[in-house]
Amino acid sequence: MASCYRDIERDEVTARDAQRDRRLALALQAVSIRRAIVGFAHRYPDTPFHLGGSLSCAEIMAVLLNDVMRTGVGDGEWGDRDRLVLSKGHASLALWPALAQAGMLDQADLERGMFGPGAVIGKQPKRDVARGIELSGGSLGMGLGYASGLALAARRRGSDARVFCVMGDGECDEGSVWEAASFAGHNSLDGLTVVVDANGLQLDGPTSQVLDSGPLSGKFAAFGFDVRLVDGHDVMALREVLGQRARRPLAIIAHTVKGKGLSFAENDVKWHDRCLDDDGYRRAMDELDAAEREVRADAR
Repeated sequence: MASCYRDIERDEVTARDAQRDRRLALALQAVSIRRAIVGFAHRYPDTPFHLGGSLSCAEIMAVLLNDVMRTGVGDGEWGDRDRLVLSKGHASLALWPALAQAGMLDQADLERGMFGPGAVIGKQPKRDVARGIELSGGSLGMGLGYASGLALAARRRGSDARVFCVMGDGECDEGSVWEAASFAGHNSLDGLTVVVDANGLQLDGPTSQVLDSGPLSGKFAAFGFDVRLVDGHDVMALREVLGQRARRPLAIIAHTVKGKGLSFAENDVKWHDRCLDDDGYRRAMDELDAAEREVRADAR
């Protein structure tokens, strides 16, 4: 009996260690994504980038591409992979490093940069299925309809592949979002998961002031979605909720901070689309260095 208890205790310790290691890995990957976002912006100091909304979804991207999704890179057939549709395409600065972490983009793809001949990354995604870029970006409100079509196609093929659509809360002002939500709910697309990066700000100001259309959770529920609320910066909470699959389409409202990780950009609408100068770059990297140290200290 004593041996049985020791085995149980050992298993519990092993499970806790695995959880701690996974939390550390995902949190560090999110910091790495933020470093890359800042690096991209600094590389082109005269070009404004959508820094606020890219920084807010770093944990979402890290957890999806490094943990939850079946990417087809060393974990199954490419045709059976899960799909990621970045509907808020202006947050592409977070997509590129996350795809690289998942082995879907090469370092050479990143080093070629965003402009000029041979560039495969940019301020907005350009569809490149071989690299896991499922949809070109630009106009908001298009991604959910496309993702719904992918989910329906997977069902008809008999595939259990999942489709994840990352959107912004400001983007949900678009009527096309709710047409697509109606379609997804009507067809009970259980392979579809919508992740709303709900950072509370959009180009013109707070989403509640630009167009206050009520709680998103109630809207998605009315269209036939199962709905979950989560702290969008808690990697383990994201991991748990993103790993779920319901009998209906799933909407995850991830509450985040616009500009997360840079104290001078957090909750400041000016950083929706802005250039980053040398002083801002140095300050940002110092803060991200401190964030990494804190993550490592918390894991001890």
